[in-house]
Parts: sequence; C-alpha cells; structure tokens
Amino acid sequence: MLKAVQEYFSIETVIWLLPVIFMFHNLEEIITIESFMEKYKNKVSKSFLAKLVLDVRRILGAKSNHFSVTTTWILFILSLISFRSAYLLPIEGNFLLFVAALNVFFLQAFSHISQTIIFRSYTPGVITAVFAVIPYSLFTYAYLFEMGFINGHLLIKSIPISITMVPIFLIGGYLGRRIVHPLID
Repeated sequence: MLKAVQEYFSIETVIWLLPVIFMFHNLEEIITIESFMEKYKNKVSKSFLAKLVLDVRRILGAKSNHFSVTTTWILFILSLISFRSAYLLPIEGNFLLFVAALNVFFLQAFSHISQTIIFRSYTPGVITAVFAVIPYSLFTYAYLFEMGFINGHLLIKSIPISITMVPIFLIGGYLGRRIVHPLID
C-alpha cells in the first residue's frame, strides 16, 4: 500500500504536509480551547493529572487568541524545518531536525488521547490527533524508512533534539504571548 501512495506523494509533499497537518490540528484546538477551559475552570480536579492538564493548557493559552500566538510560533519553526529539509533534500537529505519535530508532533497526539481519558470527555485536538496527526506521522515514518532517508540510528539520534524542542516551543509561545498580550486582549 505504501508503494501505491508513494506514486501520488513526493518526499517534498510529505515534508510540507507537516506544517499543514499541524495547522489543521491546531485549528481544532483554537476553536475549542475557550469552551473547554470555561467548562473546567471552576471544577475542582480530583486527580493530579487533570490539574496538570489544566495548568499546561493555561500556560499555552486559555483563550483562542493566546493559543494562536503559541501556534504561530510553533508553525514558524516547523515551516523553517520543513523548508530546510525540502530545500536541502537534493544536496544532503539531512532529516535529523525534521524527524525530531515529527517525534514531538507524533507523541503530542497521544497527550490528547490521554487528556480525553483523564477528563472522560472531548478535549481540544483529540479528533485531529486520532484522524490526522497519528496517521500522517506513521505514514511519514514508514515513507522515510522505506525510501532510505532515515534509519534507526537517526531516529535515536533525534530523541535528544526532540526533547530540546519542547521547551523551545513552550517558552517561545509563552514569551510571544507576553510581548503581544496588550495587542490581542
């Protein structure tokens, strides 16, 4: 099946789908974050995990306009990584940063599933996490492995970079909101 799909998707298309799928996924979150936070803002969370989820959601942005700033920052970084990967493909084909970003994106999808289990209801981003992020990520890993662009060594080498990207995404989004806060409220 992967061979049939490869006829329609070039490696450049697969690379550029990362920021596209990311934006599609985050639009679901932007649209639903305020109603989710409103629903749970006065409820006393019984579990540590539920409190943690709500605290992280507040840090990322409890309002759509705040969350949009975080999304824009991450989209900017993913677009730069995608551009670099697609542009340098004929020269060196270095996929280390791309795979590191893909790792974060893929694993982040499971946080949405976990949140849905914790809250026992819909949480922002879970639908596109299940039906877009996870399938795209699995397809991209398989495509990159099959075409010889990545191997197990590169995947393992990308893990520390993925871990480093998480605070860069979070801190950048937080600082960006502080800078534009007076403009968007």
